[in-house]
Amino acid sequence: MSFWENFDKNKKLIVAHRGARSIRPENTMSAFKEAMKNSDFIELDVAFTKDGVPVIIHDNTLERTSNVKEFKEFKKPYKVKDYTYKQLRKLDFGSWFMRDDPFGTIKNGDVKLEDLKALKTQKILTLDRVLKLLKKHNFPVNIEIKDMSRTPYDKTAVKTIIDLIEKHVMVNLVLLSSFNHKYLRQAFKINPRIDTAALEEKTDSRDLVKRLKRLRVRSYNPALDITNRDLIENLSDAGIFVNIFTVNDKDDKQRLFDEGAKSVFTDRLE
Repeated sequence: MSFWENFDKNKKLIVAHRGARSIRPENTMSAFKEAMKNSDFIELDVAFTKDGVPVIIHDNTLERTSNVKEFKEFKKPYKVKDYTYKQLRKLDFGSWFMRDDPFGTIKNGDVKLEDLKALKTQKILTLDRVLKLLKKHNFPVNIEIKDMSRTPYDKTAVKTIIDLIEKHVMVNLVLLSSFNHKYLRQAFKINPRIDTAALEEKTDSRDLVKRLKRLRVRSYNPALDITNRDLIENLSDAGIFVNIFTVNDKDDKQRLFDEGAKSVFTDRLE
């Protein structure tokens, strides 16, 4: 069974981008638990700590989504790779959301401040812990492998992640993606049963189908602003699923589905 066989072949899929991040702090346990109520699968990001622990965080720095500035032991530029998992566990990855209200959902009343305050402190998550949760519920996930170039984990990141996927018996529940397409080749060599997707945010349609076939991917995850009907139709005709990020407008969602998109990544689950 492959990743896409978890879904009805005609179903248009809604993907929770970094969890339910318009109403919960992104890439936290609260965001993932909320997302499981109202999405078809979750997308999350995996990077590595100084001591090689795969953790869930989008940025390569800690400043935007934690209270790192409150601790003297952390120094600018606050890079994730410069600190151990034990050090990162000291940080709060939830309070910034209440302070910044990034999607205006607190102001608009879409989420109650009291509900956010009632949450436990949101600590940085390991991939191991998240996979344990998702396996318990048989809930699919798109794992984006952040680019670990120029770090000690560039050559081992893919193997470490796949080892955890296999440990939790989630080969059929995981879609691996990355902007670093080298990682996708590595993934296929390590375990060809895991579906992979090429992430792309720059326009480059030259021999796209051939390039994707060479990568051995079944999916293409392009940015919204480089996606059009021709791209979706050409890839779909070639048997490649098209999944677009990040789509927060209802009309855009419907248009993309009408044009043949398999799924859309969204910050707003409705």
